[in-house]
Amino acid sequence: MRPLPNLALALFLLLSRGVDAQEIQRYRQWIEGTETGGMELTVTKQPERIEHREWTQLERLGITVRQEMTLTTAKALDGALHLTWKVSLSEEPMRGEADWSPQEPGNLRVSIKGGTPAVLKVPPGAYVWPGDSETALKEAARARRPIRFTEFAPSTQQWATLDLQPLGPEPLPGFPDTVRFHGQGLEGTLAAELEVWISPRHGEVKQLAKMAGLTVLLQRVELPPPPAPAPGSGFFQRTLAQLPPHPFLPWIPAAVLRWKGRGQQELPQDAQQTRLGENLYRVQAAAEPSPEEAAELPVKGPAAPADAAFLAATPLLQFRDPAFTALLTRLHPPPAASRWELAKRVTSFVFEWITEKDMSVGFASALEVARNGRGDCTEHGVLAVALLRKLGVPARAVVGWVGLGEVMGLHFWVEVKLGQRWLPVDPTFDQAPASALRLKLGTTDLADLGSIGWDAAAFSFVDGAWVPEKPWTEAIRVAGDSLQAPGGTILRLPGGRWALQEGRLQLLWTDPHAIAAVTRPTPQQLKGARLLLGSTSRTRGWWNSRDRILWLELSHGRWLQVDRMQEPLAFRLLDLLEIRT
Repeated sequence: MRPLPNLALALFLLLSRGVDAQEIQRYRQWIEGTETGGMELTVTKQPERIEHREWTQLERLGITVRQEMTLTTAKALDGALHLTWKVSLSEEPMRGEADWSPQEPGNLRVSIKGGTPAVLKVPPGAYVWPGDSETALKEAARARRPIRFTEFAPSTQQWATLDLQPLGPEPLPGFPDTVRFHGQGLEGTLAAELEVWISPRHGEVKQLAKMAGLTVLLQRVELPPPPAPAPGSGFFQRTLAQLPPHPFLPWIPAAVLRWKGRGQQELPQDAQQTRLGENLYRVQAAAEPSPEEAAELPVKGPAAPADAAFLAATPLLQFRDPAFTALLTRLHPPPAASRWELAKRVTSFVFEWITEKDMSVGFASALEVARNGRGDCTEHGVLAVALLRKLGVPARAVVGWVGLGEVMGLHFWVEVKLGQRWLPVDPTFDQAPASALRLKLGTTDLADLGSIGWDAAAFSFVDGAWVPEKPWTEAIRVAGDSLQAPGGTILRLPGGRWALQEGRLQLLWTDPHAIAAVTRPTPQQLKGARLLLGSTSRTRGWWNSRDRILWLELSHGRWLQVDRMQEPLAFRLLDLLEIRT
């Protein structure tokens, strides 16, 4: 799962930069001191046309993620405007267009590929033609007066507002007449603190934005670059917070987390997430569905008004395409399956369908994932929501954090409606219900890119971290050859011993073996692994000869990973390990 600060944060300013006839202006962009992309803008006069291209290239855990947005705004002789744009976050770009006419100045007619055409109301005084906002910037710099205007942000189909106050002249190299402004940019609910340098002759020259504790710099290529960042301080590395070790993290039924950092964190509350005090929340696993909830059938026919948005097809969830009919043939849902049965089947199916757990995908639509079977948490989420809605199960997506291993990072999962509650499932890890150690920041109906809710994730996660209240591993009990894990699971290995030290667990049996609960192994992890079956216990395991790792499949979707296992020893462990829930 990933946020797009360049698109969501700077788009409304990028659209407003105009240039003289036949001139091309080029900008470079840095996030946290690392160069991540740039922008190019071209204006022609005959006919009047403004072309804008913006791109970002990030390194995420050794994988390159490239994203691009292009926008063309053309003006007819009668003043009518036609906008076309393409947002490339994955292999298949998302496209849209909009039309504005002087005869209907209060309406902007928008059409998104795969969506229903809509008419957006133009706020009083808003700019649709980028040249108008460019003129406003230059005039404000010349007169050194405040700037406030609204304009359209195509990629999210939202109106964006710029509010700046002049601080005074501040020349930049090669631009001696620039005036520095300070203020705020607002797109939807996403706010950013801005410092902007504007020239009366050249328009905007430099922009420094702070969002979610991150610094985004966009400036003309003529300006000198900022100092290089310290090693290991990249954007994605800073969105991962360390957790104290816990050998059964996916199994814990509940935890209390405290925010340690700047500011107050106000999170939504539900049955899985409860506020205990300032910056203090209790998270817990969702209760299994009651018999009534588990038997609830999917929606047939028209949806109730409260469920309509969560059963709708959208430009991101194109489940009416024939590709989804083919997927349902593979899924093979029982004719009378309940919502919960369908939710569990879809969760496992999506995990298995996306064989390439690839973090290079920015944000693909459900149709692209249905065709390609590739992506990370966002691709798992959109495909699961699309399939669930096609089957008549109200579903939405969640933006938040999840704890895995010794890390807590940004994530994207799914909620399905059963009775009067929303129950979390996680197709990225094949969990239904989802594990407990996660913090919800917001939900989205996935109507369009603007609804995804990365703005809800814009807490200052780089200025602090969520940490568990101690004791962290108190539910684990070790007694000789037996161990009691969280959630009531008991493990016993005759002839072996368990050792728990500083949150790390070892099985002392022949040799010390590190052992921990994990999520379901991915196809890449199991590639080349051999399926083993205990001769008397019938317990299944997958053994990787290269790394000498054994994955044991327990009941209720639980998995254990044991290292330093030779094949004969792995067979013995499958037969001797006693597992009681």
